[in-house]
Amino acid sequence: MRSVITRALLIAAGLVTVVFLVTAGFLVFTHAAAVAEAADQRDAAAVAAVLAVSSNADDIRGTIARTSAGAAGRLSVVLADGTRLGVGGGTPVASAGGAVVSIRPAVVPFPFGAVFGVLGISAVALAAAVWLGHRPFTPVLDALRVLASAAGRRVRLRGPKELEALAASIDEASERTAQLLAKEREMIADVSHRLRTPLAALRLDADAVGSGPVADRIRSAVSTLGHDVDRIIQALQPEERESAGTCDVASVVEARMKFWSAHAADQGRMLEVDVGEPAWVPLAPDALGAVVDALLENVFRHTPAAAPVGVSVVRHAGWVTLVVEDGGTGVADPSSALHRGSSGGGSTGLGLDIARAAAEATGGTIHLERGRLGGARVRLRFGEANSHHSPASPRAWRLWRGHP
Repeated sequence: MRSVITRALLIAAGLVTVVFLVTAGFLVFTHAAAVAEAADQRDAAAVAAVLAVSSNADDIRGTIARTSAGAAGRLSVVLADGTRLGVGGGTPVASAGGAVVSIRPAVVPFPFGAVFGVLGISAVALAAAVWLGHRPFTPVLDALRVLASAAGRRVRLRGPKELEALAASIDEASERTAQLLAKEREMIADVSHRLRTPLAALRLDADAVGSGPVADRIRSAVSTLGHDVDRIIQALQPEERESAGTCDVASVVEARMKFWSAHAADQGRMLEVDVGEPAWVPLAPDALGAVVDALLENVFRHTPAAAPVGVSVVRHAGWVTLVVEDGGTGVADPSSALHRGSSGGGSTGLGLDIARAAAEATGGTIHLERGRLGGARVRLRFGEANSHHSPASPRAWRLWRGHP
């Protein structure tokens, strides 16, 4: 801000200085020309006075030589008989006794010395103007510094009324945001706790079903849901959470695919899984598991039952890439697919947002493309744990291309 004010003051004061210099130079030059013209008139009057009382050529020549214009060769006299005394010719300016006095105008030099003197004074005045111009802005700059350093706390400043009003608005908005966040956390906690009762009933019903593949899947789904509810409640108390830690992407994907492969078998889907070698990323296993579940849930919910699914993990150059692709119809509006709450497919859009947040938490990216199976391909790049890799940029972007 200070540099902006300095530039504005320099521009304004500089323009004034230029106008002042041009005006001063013109006035000094005009004055010098007027002084030279007045001197020429005096010289012509002196010669004309001699011509009025004498027509002696020697007297006239002596008078011409004693004048400044005559000594410079700019003054001449033409007597009545046509005799020219002096040199130069020029414009007739006086006459006496039938003789005519002529003077050639002097060349007035440009007053560089005076202009340079004015230029020096202007430079000093310019510096003083910039220094003095900053003084009225000091309260504004101090208030802006307080505003800039007041993130996360109430703003207390003394300055212009407009900035004090802005600070009050920021305080009000911060308080309102804090209230909304508190209400949101309370609502989530309340809903999460309310879900525990029906979950307990579901667990009892699942145990009563007996054994078999269907009963196992029901129990697994209920267990996963209960675990997610517990994780939501824990997330409401960040001060009590443990550090994120690390996890092996290959192991997490293998574990979650045991659950999703059963669903694929029920629907007759072809499921391809290729996890490769162990690949560690700075995410908690639960967080990565939630990403895998969110992506596969989107596939199973929004593609035909017979559409194939592919899941793969690749580790390369400090990055771990998780790819989930399907043989569905793809994403109708990929430009908004990564916007939270707007998927364009009739869902909440939270699945891709969860995946994006997890990837960006490791310094990675999310890419939405058309895959080799003909439908959508979500490609997540995670920064590998304890590895140096170039920053991924941009952090989230979308591609919608033809088949690779």
